[in-house]
Amino acid sequence: MSPSQTEKLHKALVAKGIDSTRYVVKGAAHGGEYWVQPEVMKVIIDFLDKNLKNKE
Repeated sequence: MSPSQTEKLHKALVAKGIDSTRYVVKGAAHGGEYWVQPEVMKVIIDFLDKNLKNKE
């Protein structure tokens, strides 16, 4: 998604009372090396732990 699309989605979720955090990785395209930087991987892992871990 483009940054403008993620901003619209984030604002729409927040407006509906849905927990949403938006992260923009500067210089990153849809894939590539930017997504495996330690700080970005931490954000991804924290999100998955919060939303998927121990949920059945």
